[in-house]
Amino acid sequence: MLILTELVFFPLGSWAEYLHDSAMKMLKTALLSLLLVGCGGFTGNAPPLRGTVSGDNAEAATLFATAQSLEAGGERKKAMKNYQRLVQKFPADKRVAESRFRRASLLNTKSGQREAFNAYQVFIDRHPGDRLYAQAVAQQEAVAHAAATGDIRTNFLGLKSRLERRTIVGMLEQVRDNAPRANSAPKAQYLIGQVNESRKQPAEAIAAYEKLIDDYPKTNVAPDAQFRIGEILLKQAKDGNQDQANLGRAKDAYGDLLLAYPNSSFSEQAKQRLASIGSRSLKASYDVAEFYRKKGEAASAIYYYQEVVDGSAESALRNQAAARLAQLKR
Repeated sequence: MLILTELVFFPLGSWAEYLHDSAMKMLKTALLSLLLVGCGGFTGNAPPLRGTVSGDNAEAATLFATAQSLEAGGERKKAMKNYQRLVQKFPADKRVAESRFRRASLLNTKSGQREAFNAYQVFIDRHPGDRLYAQAVAQQEAVAHAAATGDIRTNFLGLKSRLERRTIVGMLEQVRDNAPRANSAPKAQYLIGQVNESRKQPAEAIAAYEKLIDDYPKTNVAPDAQFRIGEILLKQAKDGNQDQANLGRAKDAYGDLLLAYPNSSFSEQAKQRLASIGSRSLKASYDVAEFYRKKGEAASAIYYYQEVVDGSAESALRNQAAARLAQLKR
């Protein structure tokens, strides 16, 4: 009523100015509320407004000392609660980084490794210059590797099983992206390929190995990745999945290995695989020649028999092809 009464006696111009000022005040109040929420004013997860905390808070010091004492006494859960409380209540205190790290390390048990991985990631994201940063990266990498090798299991209704493939791949991708120039990156990328390969996802495995070779061609896992590509394609060919196409791709993969990494430990195996593929291809040519011979298409049969003769050394298959050629050319 007071506002209405005031407005009645305002001149038209003053009335408009009043409404404008009131609207601006309401807008400022709303924006300030959103800012406080966005800055973690209610959760304590982000740095609060300047001047509301101290970088060396006495209560934070007590919480940290208590947490350390509990940790030393083997009371892991209580220690973690104190570290977490410190982080939430005093987000700008100088002990926050170490509290986050200690909590992540305490989570890093057989049953808590997945949560520990995420806790390390929070530390890595928020404290890149901290003295504990390298340890956090290394420990997170160890957790991801444990997931890839099946050491971390999920418990559902009392049944323990391996983590989902996508979960493991996501963890390894995070390790890779945290330090793309470190030695951990190509190792993580190689494990992504292995996980996909072991979970019967050949296309994804090949893509992961190819990315490793493209991004980290000079690392010690690159020749292994190139060899694995050939092995996957050769297996698909043996299983009858687009046999000839996969044989050709496998041949190219092994050839690329010998070209790019001639002195690698996989070179001899690659040469053996190429010889095997050559024999398989010649057998396929012989079978095609037989098909045309039985249909009475001599010219086509002669072409494929000649391919076998020209492409192979002395062997039973070559002798058979040569005999067929002699018959057809009479």
